[in-house]
Amino acid sequence: MQTSSISRRAASAVAAVGLVVAIAAPTQAADSMPASSQAAATPWTAVSSASGTAPTEAGVAAQIGKLAGSKALRRSGVVVVDPGTGGVLYNKQGARPLIPASTAKILTAAAALEALGPGTRLATRTVEQANVVYLIGGGDATLPRSLKTDSQPDGPASLRRLARDTATALGGTTKVDLVFDDSLFSGRLLGPGWPKGFPAAGVAAPVTALMIDQGRKSRSSRSRVSDPAKRAAQAFANLLEKRGVRVTGISRGKAPTGASELARVESATVTEIVQDMLTESDNDVAESLGHLVGKEVLDDGSFAGGAAATTQILTTAGIDTSGIALSDASGLSSRNQIAPITIAEVLADVVAEERWTPISQGLAVAGVTGTLANRFGTRATSAGRGVVRAKTGTLTGVGALAGIVLSEDGRPLVFATLANKVTSQARARDTMDRIASRLSECGCTS
Repeated sequence: MQTSSISRRAASAVAAVGLVVAIAAPTQAADSMPASSQAAATPWTAVSSASGTAPTEAGVAAQIGKLAGSKALRRSGVVVVDPGTGGVLYNKQGARPLIPASTAKILTAAAALEALGPGTRLATRTVEQANVVYLIGGGDATLPRSLKTDSQPDGPASLRRLARDTATALGGTTKVDLVFDDSLFSGRLLGPGWPKGFPAAGVAAPVTALMIDQGRKSRSSRSRVSDPAKRAAQAFANLLEKRGVRVTGISRGKAPTGASELARVESATVTEIVQDMLTESDNDVAESLGHLVGKEVLDDGSFAGGAAATTQILTTAGIDTSGIALSDASGLSSRNQIAPITIAEVLADVVAEERWTPISQGLAVAGVTGTLANRFGTRATSAGRGVVRAKTGTLTGVGALAGIVLSEDGRPLVFATLANKVTSQARARDTMDRIASRLSECGCTS
């Protein structure tokens, strides 16, 4: 087993900062659980990166070493880091580039917070020039066609609300052409290495800057349309006509710079979008964020632009990106390569530094929320229930789990386990959950 330290963060500097990360399970989720399980799902109180007692490398190795070497993980890497000191407590092939699956979303989340800003909202707008209405996509993959609250003056964003406000702004105009502008994003619609059947299977929609209901054929369907922007424009035209504005033609184009704005609707904040994306492992939202990061940093709103910008942001932040090779932002591509230590370093910053702390609230809570709601239910993993927050990752032959755990001694630890060429997802998943649970039981001071 190799051991090392994260040299870019001196222990004294991190300890002096003393920043606090709040890691809590949602109250409503715990309240809905059986009484016997509620104790395990008790929310964490706010803890600093240096709280509790620091474990030793030998103690952590004794706790998880056998599991980390399990044949169930096949070709794998396992890393445990103490954010309070910056030290690597356990390192089994941690520098080995591996397919990360959806744990790549942790990197996407960090890049989005850094490049877009935590309080930024994504706008979908309409502008008008010479009786032509332009519907402009702003990269909001969360935009629905309609909501029950659309009758309220200032409710959440929806296409129906945008159509209502646009019709009102048009005044007495009763006939327009409609041009939809999805030019914010460029390049291919499906990520490198994605099977062509992903949209039909409901895995992810073709990535466009304008979409509603995440490109689904209907709100009750998982299957996605081949052109989400065109479908959004067609739905918008129907909504305008219900407001008395006849649409004489629909086409794709680019809005002129001098056109006058009619209306806009805005998404939740980037922080909220990032957190929901992590909890539910939302591929469409992840890809939208990746493209937006590429556009903001490199003026390249594409898969390649997002990948390059994310790597640049992490490198500038001092994260070890050796061997990283990104092809998308969701982790769907089997061409992605990330070392476990890179993911662990990002998570260490989530705990120890302020800029990425919103990520901690987005990680699913073991046995309680999101992609971990139905895990950590066995006797061997029950100790981690409610005290492990993590991002899952699953592809054919790939399993991953990376997150934050509060040890028995009250010390927050971060871990990253990536496994490739696995032959049994069930066995690999159980082993990864057991590693995280053993860390929650860790005194590990000797």
